[in-house]
Amino acid sequence: MVGGEITSKQNVLTKPGGVSKSSGTRRQYTSRAGKSGRVSPAIVEKYLAGIHFPAEKKNLIDKAADKKAPENVMDMLKKLPSKTYKSPIDITKEIGKIE
Repeated sequence: MVGGEITSKQNVLTKPGGVSKSSGTRRQYTSRAGKSGRVSPAIVEKYLAGIHFPAEKKNLIDKAADKKAPENVMDMLKKLPSKTYKSPIDITKEIGKIE
């Protein structure tokens, strides 16, 4: 970000994205209230709405904390590898590796 403006190389997550379909076993996802089960990438993205990409892991955690994300969402973000995430898709891919 330069001077508080979004440059052409930055992406902004403005709304939760979808969860890609995969073959295999069905995952148990978190309810809309953020309770029980596994955390879906869509739920994580809900608490990251408005974040500017690229973003470091710390930025993801700070944004979710500011939005009062439930503990299981915070735990998932803390499990992500420390790196720069270029888009919500990068986060979704890493969540898939963790689960």
